Amino acid sequence: MKLQANILLRVLTPLILLAGSVMLFHACQDRKTTHANPSAPGTTLSKGELKALGIEGDTPADTVATLVGQMKLWRKELATVKASNTALLKENQRLREREHDTDSRINEAINRQQASASQQQNEMFSTLQAQIRQLKERRTTDESLAGLGIEEPEAISGEQLRWIAPADALPTDKNGRPLQPVLAFPSTMQNTAPPPETPPPAVVKPVYTLPQNSTLIGSVAMTALLGRIPLNGSVTDPYPFKVLIGRDNLTANGIELPDIEGAVISGSATGDWTLSCVRGSLTSITFVFRDGTVRTLPAEGDKTGNGAEGNIGWLSDPHGLPCIPGERKSNAAEYIGSQFLLAGSSAAAQALANNQTTSTVENGSVTTALTGDSGQYVLGQALGGGLKESADWFKQRYGQMFDAIYVPPGRAVAIHITRQLAIDYDPNGRRVNYRTAGEHTGDLD
Repeated sequence: MKLQANILLRVLTPLILLAGSVMLFHACQDRKTTHANPSAPGTTLSKGELKALGIEGDTPADTVATLVGQMKLWRKELATVKASNTALLKENQRLREREHDTDSRINEAINRQQASASQQQNEMFSTLQAQIRQLKERRTTDESLAGLGIEEPEAISGEQLRWIAPADALPTDKNGRPLQPVLAFPSTMQNTAPPPETPPPAVVKPVYTLPQNSTLIGSVAMTALLGRIPLNGSVTDPYPFKVLIGRDNLTANGIELPDIEGAVISGSATGDWTLSCVRGSLTSITFVFRDGTVRTLPAEGDKTGNGAEGNIGWLSDPHGLPCIPGERKSNAAEYIGSQFLLAGSSAAAQALANNQTTSTVENGSVTTALTGDSGQYVLGQALGGGLKESADWFKQRYGQMFDAIYVPPGRAVAIHITRQLAIDYDPNGRRVNYRTAGEHTGDLD
């Protein structure tokens, strides 16, 4: 049996031989290139590096052509930069020369102006000196005519004219200037009127004396006693009060003051919250005599005494209690309740807003970020700010309020004198009614 050759084998055999020959030829070419360029780097670039350089897929010849083109472009740009630098240097040198020329012209103009001014000044000085010499030459023998521009006249009779100074002429120096001002006023005025007769001072007559530790019982409070409660141990702007003392009251206490119709006492009050009472300090007392003359103690400039400065006594109730009972007046309950509601509502609104945020601590710093509902955050901030402002206003407004003890007017009180009061009668003193100025009581005459 005769074997037939396979057609596929006949075709593939020459192709395989041809491919082997081509591969062998390329291998020989690579060896020649390697031996011909021993200084070329042995490392090859990766695809990423080739892509970064923009030569991906290029042959060595393409790469060399690209490098040569870039070098030519860079040389051209370098030449352009050098030309621009040269032009800038020339322009800079030209500007410097122009600036130097400008400074030179300015200096020359200044020098010319200074020279012109100096020349004018010298000319004016020379002219002035010439005028002065001419005036000296024209000066007459009589110094009274110097500087007046008056030449010596010639007398008709051939005699020289004699200058007679006026009677009210002022003395002058050798240059004709007055030795004293033209307008002079007297430093003192003489009073030709006789001095008024000064009446002799009136003699103040001692009349009565209220000794220290005196007590006036049965007095009546004319005004209400309103005592402010001390804050931090002090009372700011205490309220004043007045107490009336009648003529019968002064007599009933064993003090015989027949010529005094009554007295009015002024003072200031403070409160005691614990005892719910008012304490009164007496500062002044005014006595009214029968003829209308008034006498106020202590006098002006005499404000010293026992106890506080200027005090002359204190108040008590008819039973001797030094603090007069009264009624408490306070708005503490309303203030505390309102302030509690406003402050609490403000804190709740702030907590609602803070609940929508998240705080993180990093490297010692605190960062707050909004992570919740922005609407609730804005609502909480708005409510919290408004309530806080309301609470601050309420606190400032009611912080000016104060607690006090109130005693109604007409309350019977007792007056306790802590310093001696000298009651003097001044005939020339002020009176309530001047229609009875000529009438005096028998005891005082």
